[in-house]
Amino acid sequence: MDFRLLGAFEIEGQTGVLRRQERSLLAILLLRANEPVPPAELVDLLWPDSPPADPRGSVQVYLSRLRKALPGITITSSAAGYAVQVPPESIDVERFRLRTAAAREQQDPVLRSDGLRAALDLWRGDPLADLLPPATRARLAAGLDEERSTAIEERVEADLQAGRHEQLADELAELVSAGPQRERLTVAWMTALYRSGRRADALQAYADLAERLVEQFGLDPAPRLRRLHLAILRDDPALQLTAAQRPDGPVPRELPVDISLLVGRDELLADAVREVSAGQAAVYCLWGGAGVGKSAAGTRIGHLVAEAFPDGQLFARLQDVGGEALPASTLLGRMLRSLGMRSAEVPPTLAEREQVFRRRTEDLAVLVVLDDALDAATVTSLLPAGARCAAIVTSRKPLPELTRAVHHQVEPLDSPTSRSLLTRLIGRTLREQAVLNAVADECVGLPLALRIIGSRLALSGDDALQAVAGALADDGQRLDSMVAGDLAVRTSLGRTLTLADPEARHLLERLSLVGVTEFPSWVAAPLLDCDEPTGAAAFDRLVDLGLVELVHDQQYKMHALVRSYAAERLVAEGDSERPQQRYLSAVQRLAAVADAGINYDGMAPIGRSAPEGSPSLPAVERAIESDAASWFDESWPLVIAAAGSAVGIGALEQAAAIALPANGYLTMRDLREVRIAVLELIRDAAITAGKIALRVRVELAAVTAYEWNPSDRLTHSENLLTLAVEVGEPDLEVQALRLAGGSAMQTLDIDRAKEALNRAIEIIDRFGELERWRSVVLRILGHLYADTHDYVTAEKWAGQAVEAGRPGSIRQGEALLMLGEIQIQIPKYDAAEANLVRAAEIFARLVSGEYVATVAGLRGSLAARQGRVGDAEALLDVVRAQHAKAPLWAHEISIATVESDVAMARGEVERGRQLRRDLIERAQATGFPSIGEYFQHLIDTDDRDPANRR
Repeated sequence: MDFRLLGAFEIEGQTGVLRRQERSLLAILLLRANEPVPPAELVDLLWPDSPPADPRGSVQVYLSRLRKALPGITITSSAAGYAVQVPPESIDVERFRLRTAAAREQQDPVLRSDGLRAALDLWRGDPLADLLPPATRARLAAGLDEERSTAIEERVEADLQAGRHEQLADELAELVSAGPQRERLTVAWMTALYRSGRRADALQAYADLAERLVEQFGLDPAPRLRRLHLAILRDDPALQLTAAQRPDGPVPRELPVDISLLVGRDELLADAVREVSAGQAAVYCLWGGAGVGKSAAGTRIGHLVAEAFPDGQLFARLQDVGGEALPASTLLGRMLRSLGMRSAEVPPTLAEREQVFRRRTEDLAVLVVLDDALDAATVTSLLPAGARCAAIVTSRKPLPELTRAVHHQVEPLDSPTSRSLLTRLIGRTLREQAVLNAVADECVGLPLALRIIGSRLALSGDDALQAVAGALADDGQRLDSMVAGDLAVRTSLGRTLTLADPEARHLLERLSLVGVTEFPSWVAAPLLDCDEPTGAAAFDRLVDLGLVELVHDQQYKMHALVRSYAAERLVAEGDSERPQQRYLSAVQRLAAVADAGINYDGMAPIGRSAPEGSPSLPAVERAIESDAASWFDESWPLVIAAAGSAVGIGALEQAAAIALPANGYLTMRDLREVRIAVLELIRDAAITAGKIALRVRVELAAVTAYEWNPSDRLTHSENLLTLAVEVGEPDLEVQALRLAGGSAMQTLDIDRAKEALNRAIEIIDRFGELERWRSVVLRILGHLYADTHDYVTAEKWAGQAVEAGRPGSIRQGEALLMLGEIQIQIPKYDAAEANLVRAAEIFARLVSGEYVATVAGLRGSLAARQGRVGDAEALLDVVRAQHAKAPLWAHEISIATVESDVAMARGEVERGRQLRRDLIERAQATGFPSIGEYFQHLIDTDDRDPANRR
């Protein structure tokens, strides 16, 4: 097992999954491997500010998990503390120290430099920066950082002794800029500049440094530096080295090693090879999001076309390991030296270097590969001038300013290609193919992620598959599991995000508050507290960086890896409360507007208005007013997620205010499971919080989603009625009474039903704000009298329900259905048809399968009774189709009703009777006696049955 601490913490050969705190504990122990660390010190390092209630207990839990996840290591405990027992050579820190010590033994400066360089190559970044806060990391790694700095200084001095001053000049400029207080580096830099024939630059370097030391630290240059300055002024011969200058090098061949597996890019490669090989100063620009494989594709293209550029291939990464831009001047200096210029010949300014580079490449056939470009200006400075030259550029964002370039977006791999690549990276077939496929899909088509997971599974295979799958499915562990060697998805995403402006960066972080993977552009406005166009523009910039994807006009999505990264960033920033509240208020407002647009006509007051000061989104509100149903079609997952988020922060009233306006839409769209899940979430939270009125309101909205039998629904409704009376809210009392009345009617307890419904009417008469419930209660009364076969009274109540309903509302449509159904029985066929058509027109605005089936069933029965058998069968097919998509007991009733009416119309009397008898039996078995009684009445009264004509 190998442990790497010199950069992001990595464990080669790890099979189990470790959480961040467990990894932090292990890293601390490894820094002092084979010696005990006191528990108090561990607690202080792991929780410097706010330790848990039982910190030592937590340390013991972490140690237990470490022992299970890493059976190859031993962690001992003693009175002195805990110690990890591992061979020193298994830790890169110790290997660095061993290599450094060995290099220092070398008398030859070339061998000493090479040895120190090999030791420094073990460093991949700042130790433990991915695990610990800066202050804690500084305490632990200060000594390590100093060891690294000393090794760099010694390597530089060895290079100077070996006559490598020309190569050092530019490197030392960056090192001195980063650490002006490092005297040895400054001495080396001034010496390298002087020996390279750049005396003026050496003197200017001293002047700049002296000014900086005074301004930043209040210090004068050290005596050694002052003596060197005087020696340079005097052209002291002791500063010169007698070693010969470096000869011109061979033709540059700088392309990185080609990647072994590159899949899914055949079309891209063919196009690029054709363009780049054509010459004519071609520039081919590949751009795409983090981890999508731009660099690998660019390198492969370079190798494929290398023979077309006999004068060499130059390669430059335009960012350093920390993601900072490298100056164009520095990169040009390196390129010019690669083309054979001595350092002393390279001019000092960017403009001069550009001019020389263009002249040097004018008559050459050179390929330049520029990786990870940040801006078009830097790229332009590095483009060769010759007609036989070409350039390949990779970037995390589009660079449209490169007007000469062919631009090609590198997109994630599709699912089959991702699965194939992962299997090939593992090198063998694993037993649990379905789990492996799920793991591949969690990598969202990113070759970087697939390579990381592939490298892990190649070592452990089936043994680690379940652990890997579990980590990838966990938002908190997903990015921690995406690390292998120098590869890390988190690092790649972080480097991409550094290219974003603050507004776009804040948007990405706050998108994790939305709670869904797809979202419209308007969410940016409340999250950023800006107007809609500004928010949409921020989205566009995130699309350019490949951090979100444009699905279609104004609709975006963010894959799981970015979502996990965004959530981490949001926690780190610690500024989510206000954006979240603005966002939830905006969703509440829009849901209320959309509910009014659907005209369901049944929500409680809490769901019918938006809070004062909620963000105004005029463009989206206009779209909702134009077509509320379409807005809900796209946005209902977002609305439901917002309700869940409100529950999560304890804003239960707001959660209900978001969810209840969506309840009518979810009812129309037959999304029963969604209705139940969100309403039960709020109900359970309300019960826990002791909010009885809120609990009742939410449960009343949920009752109709359950396919309970009438008896159970009656019991539940009456329990809610008791609670509604207790809290003293007439609105809730009316809702509970109408549910109780309807349920009692279906159990054939007619007196009980009448009592509940009449009481509801009395309360409505007493409180004007409850008028919206009148249509619902009257409709149930109409149904009640229809069940007792008093169709004249039933028609009167149903007609009043139609008049009481808001014009064009779903509730009015339901009343028209009831009226049409009653008129079929009277019979008033023409009136029934007219009312059913009116109902269908209302429902057409919001295509609900259940209502479509209900209307079709009633019109089918009407057509059969009128002798229009063909029309009846066509309408019957509509009901059957909907039942196939969403099986419901109500659909079965409609189908059997129409089938029996069609059979009677054809004279198949016995079949018609049998269909009705089957329904009676089914109704009795399932607790719906009113349905059984209705069909028995049809058997007894249908005048198409000869038995009823005697």
